[in-house]
Amino acid sequence: MSYLWSDKITDYYYSNPELDTVAVLWTDEEGVVREHYIRVDETDEQWRDFVAEVPHEKIDGRTIIRHEDFREEFREAFKNYARRSDVRNLFTDDPTADAPVVVNEIVFDFMSDYDKTDAGHKEELFRMKLKIFEQDVVKNSKSADKFKNAKTFIRKAETPMDVLLGYMVFTSGAELRLSKGEKFEVKGVYLPTK
Repeated sequence: MSYLWSDKITDYYYSNPELDTVAVLWTDEEGVVREHYIRVDETDEQWRDFVAEVPHEKIDGRTIIRHEDFREEFREAFKNYARRSDVRNLFTDDPTADAPVVVNEIVFDFMSDYDKTDAGHKEELFRMKLKIFEQDVVKNSKSADKFKNAKTFIRKAETPMDVLLGYMVFTSGAELRLSKGEKFEVKGVYLPTK
């Protein structure tokens, strides 16, 4: 069957985390790029026709490349922003003073002003979780329940502070105290004193 997008595709990728919808970008006769969404459904004729034109492997590959391009854009934008934002000292108003801890203002603001209802903050929290799961200490952790529970805690965390507390299980010997019951619920995070 012929579709408006047939033979005019300029890009395609999975458009959601569930990987059940593909966005197809195509250019019409006037040169306008249009967007069309196709549900991944092997029983649907349109999906089968699309996959005959663009195989699954190409969709997977293009999605990965597209996401990495966006990640790289974000990394560059964040580096540029971090270079422009002035670093301040937590313990004094004097930016020239020597002190043991210096924190970038954007990180401190994110931690202290986090708003669970703000879509941008939620996106940053998600990226923070991804960054933590990329760390060698997390990737190379043993399969002990302690680390499995910490990973689950990080995934379910609703604030940046909770994400960092979960990360401390891997880096600082912190322990999660779980509620007794069938449902995964953390009663508290206990940090060792040194």
